Amino acid sequence: MEHAFIALSLTVFFAAALQSATGIGFGVIAGPIMLLLLNSGTSIQISIVLNLLIAVLLIRSIRLEFNKAVLINLIIGSVVGLPLGLWIFLNVNIVTLKLLAGSAVLLTALLVIRNIIGNMRSTEHPPSRKGAVISGIVSGAMSGSLAMPGPVVAAWMSAAGVDKRAVRATTLSLFIFSYSAALLLQIPFGGIESATLWTCLKLAPATIAGVYVGKMMVDRLTERVFTWLILLILILTAAFLFISTL
Repeated sequence: MEHAFIALSLTVFFAAALQSATGIGFGVIAGPIMLLLLNSGTSIQISIVLNLLIAVLLIRSIRLEFNKAVLINLIIGSVVGLPLGLWIFLNVNIVTLKLLAGSAVLLTALLVIRNIIGNMRSTEHPPSRKGAVISGIVSGAMSGSLAMPGPVVAAWMSAAGVDKRAVRATTLSLFIFSYSAALLLQIPFGGIESATLWTCLKLAPATIAGVYVGKMMVDRLTERVFTWLILLILILTAAFLFISTL
């Protein structure tokens, strides 16, 4: 048990550092390992709580960097997507759910690849309201079903030409809403055991340490490196979802 806790703490630390630096990554790095080590669905609840902790810790430092118009439209979309995601979670076969989610993430990765190859990044025109709402719906659906709201949103903003700081800040700000709502949905449908909360409390120090290491990495990331990191996270996310169906 001690070795498992050390492995969990190290995983949470590195995943929190990545999420703090880029805005996403905790779910795809920590989620599979927590699921493997804990062998329980409570790993999703732990991921939700720790993701919310990361967003709360960072909200003050990013409050002036997020794109307000994009965030509002993402939240509007998420309001539609969250109950849809919960319905999917309760009614769709888990294998089908993972395949659909993996396909959505892979499509967004292709958008980023197209953007890199074609050098199409531009900040001359603001991201479209329609694109933000659609991304919010997909993000909300993935939050309600898999507790993974970040990859699609970050990829869409990156492909739309939003700079890395705004991508990070807007995604993390959205997490305050997404994970709070996901947690509230978990309580009446699945409940949260005291052991789960205790595990979250024990992993909180590693999470907090990772957040502050990630904050120090932000200024060292160029736009190009940031984009490639987003792409890597997307590919890993899609791969995990597809492999987990085998």
